[in-house]
Amino acid sequence: MPAYEYICKDCKKITEVNTSYEKKEKGLDVTCEHCGSKNVGQYFGNMTVTATFPLH
Repeated sequence: MPAYEYICKDCKKITEVNTSYEKKEKGLDVTCEHCGSKNVGQYFGNMTVTATFPLH
């Protein structure tokens, strides 16, 4: 199951949400786990990419 990160615009802390792609596309009601704010936006931090073929 994918993990999505949301950053709180009030306390600036990140909340991780584990949910399916289908549920995310329907819309999530995300609440900051640190301060309880609903003023959050999706956070795009570091990404890891794994390749199963040569990249050169």
